[in-house]
Amino acid sequence: MNMKTEQKKMKGPMEGVRILDFTHVISGPFSTMLLADMGAEVIKIEKPGEGEFYRAEGTKNEAGVSIVYPNYNRNKKGITLNIKSSKAVELLKKMVAKADVFVENQRPGLLASIGLGYEDLKAINPKIIYASISGFGQDGPYARKPAFDMTIAAISGLMSVNGIEGTVPTKTGAAFSDFISGIYAALGIVAALRKRDKTGEGSYVDVGMFDSILSVLDDFIPKYKVTGKEPTRFGNRRAGFAPVNVFPVKNGEYVYIAGSFQKQWEALASLIGREELITDPRFKDNTGRKQHEALLESIVEEWSLTKTSQDAVIELEKAGIPCAPVKGIGDLFKDEHIQARNSIIECDYPGIGKYAMAANPIRISNYQQPVERAPMLGEHNESILNELLGYTADDIVLLKREGVI
Repeated sequence: MNMKTEQKKMKGPMEGVRILDFTHVISGPFSTMLLADMGAEVIKIEKPGEGEFYRAEGTKNEAGVSIVYPNYNRNKKGITLNIKSSKAVELLKKMVAKADVFVENQRPGLLASIGLGYEDLKAINPKIIYASISGFGQDGPYARKPAFDMTIAAISGLMSVNGIEGTVPTKTGAAFSDFISGIYAALGIVAALRKRDKTGEGSYVDVGMFDSILSVLDDFIPKYKVTGKEPTRFGNRRAGFAPVNVFPVKNGEYVYIAGSFQKQWEALASLIGREELITDPRFKDNTGRKQHEALLESIVEEWSLTKTSQDAVIELEKAGIPCAPVKGIGDLFKDEHIQARNSIIECDYPGIGKYAMAANPIRISNYQQPVERAPMLGEHNESILNELLGYTADDIVLLKREGVI
């Protein structure tokens, strides 16, 4: 599962693009990491002494090293800047003059208040792509509201459709609004760069976590507009189709079975030895099967409990019925498909050792994504200030002494 970094580096599709990453937590770091995976030069800017939130406050191992921070910051360079210092602000502006993209996910209005807003940086570099990720976007009545993934899940309607009917609304296991807004920001940056190729002009990219979740609410928005009915929570079932659910098997595990379409339902009925159900008026179509869903699920469960998860999946797949074992995270490390596609990658990280993370899922022919560990705090201060801005060793010592970096 280890993509060897010793392999000859090939030019990435984003090579030649320099990105200043002034982000923290998930949405921004994840967004810029996707672009770093594609060959962009990403320079992550952090607070001297402690770094960004997930470096300072993320879950740590016994050695006191964050095991969260490296997951969103691979393939980047790292510097420190004390933005409370006017010299640090001026230094950052010098970097902007030589950058293509500036990405931030601070509170709306914060950077503009210290002279680092879009208009400020545009005056320095008219071609700059300035991307902001926030909870609710940069305008509108909610723009200044604080936001976390769970509050976005609540206010966006996502929690209202997630969970089991008759129980409380439920958040998702992963921070979807952070990841989806990060993906949209990366897409927006690529689109803005393409626009710049044509016009020579920079752009401002505004991505809200709230808007991002609205965009992936399945068909709930148009359905409500047409019917006026709030969608119900249906847990592991599927609206409009049955039998579709998680079923227990005899080894104490679970298998997800989706007898959604008529052909699949008939194949399932035959597989479990209940062909007579195919012509039973109660189950002749999905409308009837949804009306008698609990009864139908109990019949399927009688069969599933006689099988191990492996046997159940083999038989279901042979019959052409969509299914899957419900795996734990630990199972993923043994999954043959993940191993074959290098979908989990590893690198060495100081204080942790072998560090595993999910690979970027975008595969581009004739390009091997790099796997370089996330930077240590301020690891590239000297090299970037010297090579990019021409600062001497004495200059850098003075910046450290003055608390600028």
